[in-house]
Amino acid sequence: MKSVERERSSRRSRTQPKSGNLFGWTVFILLLCGFAVTCWIGTFYVFSRPEKPFNYQILTKLNKLELPKRFELTGAPIGEFLSAEKLLGKYGAMTTGQLNEESNGLLRSYLRNYDHMVGKVPYATGKFTILGSYPLSDSKFFTSGVVVVAQSVDAPTAYIEHIFPASADKLSAIQRTLMTGLGIELRRSYDLSAVINVESLGKGRLLFTCMPLLYGPYGTTQSGSGFQLDPPKVLNPRAGLPLVTQNQLRDAEQRYAQYRKATGGSEIAVVDTMKKSAPNLVSSEPIADVSPTSIPTPALPASTASPVVAKAIPVPNTTLTTVVAKASPPATLTPTPTAATAVGAPAIVPTQPLQPFLTASPTPATSGRVGVWQTYRPGKMPRGKLLDVDQTADLANKGIGNDTIYLRGDFTVTVARDNRAILRPRQSLANRVFNHGKARIIAEFPRGTTIPRAGENFQRSTDRPFAITDVRRGVDGQVNIYVREVTTEQ
Repeated sequence: MKSVERERSSRRSRTQPKSGNLFGWTVFILLLCGFAVTCWIGTFYVFSRPEKPFNYQILTKLNKLELPKRFELTGAPIGEFLSAEKLLGKYGAMTTGQLNEESNGLLRSYLRNYDHMVGKVPYATGKFTILGSYPLSDSKFFTSGVVVVAQSVDAPTAYIEHIFPASADKLSAIQRTLMTGLGIELRRSYDLSAVINVESLGKGRLLFTCMPLLYGPYGTTQSGSGFQLDPPKVLNPRAGLPLVTQNQLRDAEQRYAQYRKATGGSEIAVVDTMKKSAPNLVSSEPIADVSPTSIPTPALPASTASPVVAKAIPVPNTTLTTVVAKASPPATLTPTPTAATAVGAPAIVPTQPLQPFLTASPTPATSGRVGVWQTYRPGKMPRGKLLDVDQTADLANKGIGNDTIYLRGDFTVTVARDNRAILRPRQSLANRVFNHGKARIIAEFPRGTTIPRAGENFQRSTDRPFAITDVRRGVDGQVNIYVREVTTEQ
């Protein structure tokens, strides 16, 4: 009897450890499965969210993420070009959470060099005025270069922080160039400033972080100074975006207000400032000089009104050509890509005196001729659109692009100095359109020619119009029309 009980107890002792081991192995296998699932999900998260600091650090250590690369103009990612108004319309209605999610997606695409990107890259376009500039450091997302804070000319509630990444030895040249009051014109023809972050500043204001994907050279047409951008070599995602703080933005706005106060708003100050700050900052790559007669006249938008209708001249690669009455056709040459691009960045284009503009161009003219350009006999200038002063209002919003546009009308000289003069329209219609004469014409004459004197009245008709180079509307509603004398007296 005792032997039977002893055998049963021994069996129980043998079976109990077996059931305990089975439970332990079950728990261990479940833990392994959970760990495998966690690793799989974690790996997917790390690779799908490179904008997160921890993920970026892991990917860079594993060499699974390339540094930002320099794009070619013809090989840049497909995108949409958005003006300041369109940027505000697209992102202005988003909540803070939606803006954060959208910004994460934009930055994620940039860090991946836009590989396998879904959708289009938003490229910022339009005219902006630099409020202030700040050097980058190791504590910032981008560790070397300069960032500028700029405000849109057309939509004052839109701000950009435009990044100019470069090596440390180029910082002094960049900072000397990117001064308060300088203008930046981002054009869709060759500027690829991708938006990589959107930040709400409150009160309907938005700050867009822009990165130039071409990393091209910049240089002034007057002094020849400039700088070359380079793709960033080191990134610090822990610092986050935007690069400028709220305090820096306020300081930049105060600095610009002091700049405007120092420059003054008088007519004489405009002429003096124009002489000192007229040069554009463009790409510094040299090309052959291009004569104005060798460039075909581009087509104007169909919506632009014109009081003059004349016979159109066919031009290669265009479907419409606008003309000026009594103007003879220019010499025709086969347009080349270099020449076509040079139309958008001539060597001597007057800019707004208080806001000289900075633009990037792959092939600008850099002859350095200041105050010298080709002139024509009356009625022999290249064909283009002929407008009155009151018809230039739309150009202040849309820009003139690469179109050839002329200005005619009756003018009164208010200030004349050296080879520049400020004119006011005498037409009553223009005064009504521009709110009692708020149109100002800044005219530049070739050196060595006789310019009208202050107080003089004169008329420019069909055969001797001014060539319009730019039209801008100031924050005070003042419309500035920049023109150039392109005809001789005989």
